[in-house]
Amino acid sequence: MWSIFWMGDGFVKYSSPSFARVFYRHYSIDLLTGQRSDIKIDHFLERLESDHGSLEEIRQKRNYVVHLFYELGEILLDHSGPGADDPLAIEIQYKEKKPWSLIENIPSLELKAVGAVSSRDYKAAFDKGYEHLLRGDIYQFNLTFPFSYRWKKNHSAKEICSRLWREKESRSPYAHATYIPKLGKLYLSNSPECLFQGDLKGPQASLWTMPIKGTLPRGEDWRESFKKLKSSKKDQGELNMITDLLRNDLTRIDLQVGRVIKKCAPLVVPKIIHQYSLIETKLRESTSLLKIVKAMFPGGSVTGAPKKNVVKILSSLEKEKRGFYCGSTILIDRDLFAASINIRSGDFCMDDKMMRYHAGGGITLLSKCEEEFLEMHLKKDSFVRNL
Repeated sequence: MWSIFWMGDGFVKYSSPSFARVFYRHYSIDLLTGQRSDIKIDHFLERLESDHGSLEEIRQKRNYVVHLFYELGEILLDHSGPGADDPLAIEIQYKEKKPWSLIENIPSLELKAVGAVSSRDYKAAFDKGYEHLLRGDIYQFNLTFPFSYRWKKNHSAKEICSRLWREKESRSPYAHATYIPKLGKLYLSNSPECLFQGDLKGPQASLWTMPIKGTLPRGEDWRESFKKLKSSKKDQGELNMITDLLRNDLTRIDLQVGRVIKKCAPLVVPKIIHQYSLIETKLRESTSLLKIVKAMFPGGSVTGAPKKNVVKILSSLEKEKRGFYCGSTILIDRDLFAASINIRSGDFCMDDKMMRYHAGGGITLLSKCEEEFLEMHLKKDSFVRNL
C-alpha cells in the first residue's frame, strides 16, 4: 500500500502504513489485515474531531492521508443516499516518506471503451435537471456520468501512474494516487482543483479554496481561449454562483468572513483552459478538521447551488455513484495541509483491468445540452488520452 503526491518540484511516496481502514455506513475493513468490524463511518467522523480538534493537533500530524468519497457528503448534508456497501472514507497513517521517480518508457494502456452515456440519456437527465432550474429549486447543478474502459496488457499500479504523469506539462497541481492491494484498487487523480489549502504557520492561520468553472480547449494560444471564457455570460455566471457559495462555506467554518482574493483568473491544465476564483478565510486555533470538512465537503464546484438541495436532486439524475470522483483527498504532513477535489480522476480495478472514469460540468439556465455533452467528453479525453 502506498500513496504518491506531486509536490510541484517532484513526487513524494508515502509507504509502510501503521493504520489503514476503509469506512462504510455500518462497518469498516482493516486494510492491513482484511478484517471486518462494526466500526462505522460515525466513528471516523468523531475521530476527525477528537484527534484533530485544534490547529495545533493538525500541525503535529505527519504522513496522514484521507480519501473522502463523494457519497460521504450526502451523510454530512443529512441525506439518506449512500448504500450499505458504498465506501465513504479511507484513512491511512503512513510511517515512511521518500522521493519517488517515474518509471520511464511505459507503453500505452491501449484502453478500450466498454461503457459510456448516450446523448439521449444525457439529454434526459439534462432536461430533468433544467426543470428544477426553471422552477427556482436550484441555480446550478453539476451533471456527471461514468465512462468504463478495459486494458489487456499487464501494467502495475506504478506503471499506470508513470504513464499518466510522464510529461511534466501534463501534471496538474493536485495529482496523486493511492494503491490498496486488499481492495485491488488504484485511485489515480490528475486534479487541478483544491477543496482547501491551509497556511497554519504564523500568528494567524488561513485557509483558502479555488473553485474552477468554465472549460475550453487550450489551443495554440491559451490566451485567446481565455478571452472567450471571460466573454461568456454562461461561464461567468457559473463561476460567480460557485464563488459566492464557497465564500459562504468558508465563512461557516469559524464565522470569519471569507474574502475573494482573485476572480476569473486563468488556469492552464493539460489540453484545457479553465477560469477560477481564489477565496480565503482566517481560522481560529480551536478549529477542528471535522468543522472544516463539514463546512466544505463536498466541494460546491462539483455539486452546484444551493448545495444541500442540489445534492439531493443529483441523486435522482445520476444513476451511478460517483465514489472517488468528486470526493476529496486530504494530506497532512508538517506544514502541508491540503485537500484536492478529485476531478480528472480514475478508479482502477487492477484484477479486472477495468478503469472507471467520470466527467461532467455545471449546468445553468444559459447552458445548451449539446455544448455540455461535448464539454464532458473534452474533460474525459484530457485524462484518457494520456494513458
